[in-house]
Amino acid sequence: MTNRILTITLNPAIDVTYRVKALRVGETVRVPEVRSRAGGKGVNVAAVVKALGGDSIALALTTTAAPDEFRSGLEELAITHRLVPALASVRRTVAVVAEDGTTTSLQENGFPAVEGAEEAIAAALRDELKAGAGAVVISGSVPAGMSPDVPARLTKLCAEFDVPVIADVSGPALRAVAPSGAVLMPNQDELAELDGRTGVAACRDLVAGGAVAVVATAGPDGVVAVTAAGTWQAWPVEVVSGNPTGAGDAAAAALALHLAEATRVEGVDWVAALADVVATSAAAVLRPVAGEIDLAARGRWIPLTTVKEVR
Repeated sequence: MTNRILTITLNPAIDVTYRVKALRVGETVRVPEVRSRAGGKGVNVAAVVKALGGDSIALALTTTAAPDEFRSGLEELAITHRLVPALASVRRTVAVVAEDGTTTSLQENGFPAVEGAEEAIAAALRDELKAGAGAVVISGSVPAGMSPDVPARLTKLCAEFDVPVIADVSGPALRAVAPSGAVLMPNQDELAELDGRTGVAACRDLVAGGAVAVVATAGPDGVVAVTAAGTWQAWPVEVVSGNPTGAGDAAAAALALHLAEATRVEGVDWVAALADVVATSAAAVLRPVAGEIDLAARGRWIPLTTVKEVR
């Protein structure tokens, strides 16, 4: 058993966070505080895994140009990484966080991946799986130039090594990966993209169709988890305000560590796992930057989180 978590980010970013008094469209807004860091959903997951005491490695595409700001950013964060140069440049995302907690996100689509990127990321993943992994988390969008079925292909590669996978993807990538044996982790909007439905029934149909589990997140309304063995729902202790940008990534990090400890989905203690998922997600909202969590708040909330089995 290993708690080494591999995260895969196909469309990385430089995340910029502006903290302002208020965002007023059409006016000049002064920005008294700016933070910039290497990001992308998988990078955020790796950072939270590290904060929770796990061993993480971020596997990601990066720019073919120099200097590589994304690589330098990972080094500044002390996140272990393996990068595949395949993009003309790494996109930027901007989160504008007002004093009242309202957050506006501006996200560039990113640059197309070069030819051969799919094979290169698969080869890098195979090498890392040979070195050992407790779980793999595939997060975020798929850049142009790569097929939306890449997450599904990578999931099947992980199955060759008997390593569980969490897929936090959306749109065509979610549709392609749904029957491939991953733990799906959509939010309500992403779940609705599949056939317009949300809730337990939609999750159960995905499990019947080939997902080993579905953990559907709903922000302040908590999460629903469906497996072949049962269905559970968990609610946060309290509604928190702040920056929700990295909440889903924090949830994936918490779940990945439980998967790694159990070695397979069938062995997961879902009551304990979902309490952790909900508390860790809420603890991320308290922090101003995605990829960080409030460890003290998480510790307080885990034992107080309500988790019930749904019949």
